[in-house]
Amino acid sequence: MKIIYTNISPTTNAYTNFNHIFYLKKQKPQKVYLCVWDLFVLESRILNSSSEKSRQEKLKSNVRMIEALMKYLGLNYKLIYLSELWSRAFRNREITNLYHNSLSIIDIEKIRKGFSLRYIPFGDISLSRINYIIMDYLAATFLPELFPEVCGGQPTHYLTSERFKIFKGDMDHILKLKSRYSPPKSIYVTGVPVIIHKKDRVIPSSEMSKDSIQRIVESHYNNTKPNEKEISELFDVLFSILDKVVLENRKVGRSKAETMISDLDYFEFVEVVSQSLYSYFDKLKKIVSKINVADEMKSRFIDGPEEFGKMIKPLNDIKLIILKNCDGANSILDISKKSSLKLSTVSTYITQLRNMGLLTADKKPKRAIEHVVLNLGSIGR
Repeated sequence: MKIIYTNISPTTNAYTNFNHIFYLKKQKPQKVYLCVWDLFVLESRILNSSSEKSRQEKLKSNVRMIEALMKYLGLNYKLIYLSELWSRAFRNREITNLYHNSLSIIDIEKIRKGFSLRYIPFGDISLSRINYIIMDYLAATFLPELFPEVCGGQPTHYLTSERFKIFKGDMDHILKLKSRYSPPKSIYVTGVPVIIHKKDRVIPSSEMSKDSIQRIVESHYNNTKPNEKEISELFDVLFSILDKVVLENRKVGRSKAETMISDLDYFEFVEVVSQSLYSYFDKLKKIVSKINVADEMKSRFIDGPEEFGKMIKPLNDIKLIILKNCDGANSILDISKKSSLKLSTVSTYITQLRNMGLLTADKKPKRAIEHVVLNLGSIGR
């Protein structure tokens, strides 16, 4: 059984993110655990919204598009979030020690080797991202311990970019020496040309106009057509969605396009790539707009007597009955009738459950928490 753990950083709906999902599909996994790097996204300069709420909404919108694509491709997936992963990992002494051990043996000279990797804009990597890369691999190794409510066994494979090769050797060495587990087998997403604006450091995304995409393409290629291999790999990306591209005012399939594009001059090439990327996003948006994505329900990790006292002890039989009926389809009156409880009792308890963060504020209340996970080792201290 092929169980894959992977991650994504949806700062924008860039074509590289969508291609990551198509690459994932090619691996034919039976189960996928996708870690959304929300911490990295919200600290990124790309999401420069003035309010935290708007930044969160943008992140949610980008994740929904990724989810819709996974549903369209028929992937059996479960989302986890880096913010929750980060919190849980540092409550685990073994993982914390492995994290610090890994950091201690990764030096600047090793990181410098990343600049020789093909297509990977390694110069943009931040210190926080290095931390997340290390923790992400540890999470893939310890996933059943970190998220027992969603994962019953260790992932068999870790899908990531070639950037991880810089860190893998040292981390595998640490895990071999000091861990109870062996890490999953690594799979690398390869052969994906990263078109990026040389100054602004942005990649074409679904939010952009055709002119905005063309400015990025022009900046990236800088008056030089790429070689045939890169063009072929770029077509691999485009034709995962498109059936044809426009060349010399006519639509042609891939084999014809590859033959014709070699005869184009630089400016014609830029026009074709820009229009093709715009068409790629346009078709993708039409596909995912038809896919319904439900709100992701969260888990609550209880670690310590204080949290246990606030979240678990107050859950008496009546509150549990009410929670059972809070599925987003029942009003407070409906819940009163179904549970045979007084309306005033239901109303009072729903207010309490909302204040605890267990219910949404909708007129038809819905559970905001899917699982409650108890760290008994910490609670009993």
